[in-house]
Amino acid sequence: MKSMTKFISNLFLALTLIACGTAENTTNETPTPAPIVTVEATATLDPCLVPQLTEEVTKVNKLMREFDDYATLASNTPQNQLVVIIPELQRVLRDAEEQEIPSCLFTLKKYQLEHMKSVVQTLLAFMGNSDPNFVNANIAKSREFHLLYDVELARLLGITLPVTTPPPPGTTETADEPTAISSPPIVTNPGPNELNLRTSPDFNSATPAVLSVSATANAFGRTSDNLWIQVEVPEQPGVLAWVYASNVQLSIPIEQLPIAIP
Repeated sequence: MKSMTKFISNLFLALTLIACGTAENTTNETPTPAPIVTVEATATLDPCLVPQLTEEVTKVNKLMREFDDYATLASNTPQNQLVVIIPELQRVLRDAEEQEIPSCLFTLKKYQLEHMKSVVQTLLAFMGNSDPNFVNANIAKSREFHLLYDVELARLLGITLPVTTPPPPGTTETADEPTAISSPPIVTNPGPNELNLRTSPDFNSATPAVLSVSATANAFGRTSDNLWIQVEVPEQPGVLAWVYASNVQLSIPIEQLPIAIP
């Protein structure tokens, strides 16, 4: 009986020690803190405000400049070789169509695409020997869309384009105001390629000379549709040739040049 009582006492003591040890261990454990997740708020920049607007415009204009370079090259390429350049123009056109833009550039892109499509259609018609009147009308239309593009581009970038202001109604030029050009106006090749000078205002005419990049030439006349300018061949006094007007910079408004008969 004593043995049984002692066994029970020892068992109770052991259970008591185990319970105390477990409680002590539980009390001394330090809980692991939960990780703190920090969420940073990112402000959405308005693409139609400066400087984001300038960046968006630059993206659009980059494609326009690439297209213009190919168009300039096409204007100096024989008809039977345009098949090499037209696919490049079409590629740039597709890139422009797929380019995503903010809403404030919708008008700019509209004029850009209209110009590109008009140029491609003109070259395809030219290769197909279409009616010259149709080709010339498309050329004039493409120039008009490019001008509208330039005006919209200047508006977006805050650039003021020079505007010729007509005199107020009822006023006339006085006798002492010069009305004639004292020296011949000049055309300049802005680049990036040299330009063919042709014997007549026709892409199929001979090219006896070229106008190098940044070179100038005296301008003496224009065609009635303002598509071609008659110039003096550099370093060949008295020798006249024709250059495509949209490829050069003229020092005066083209309307001030007299109409020259090819």
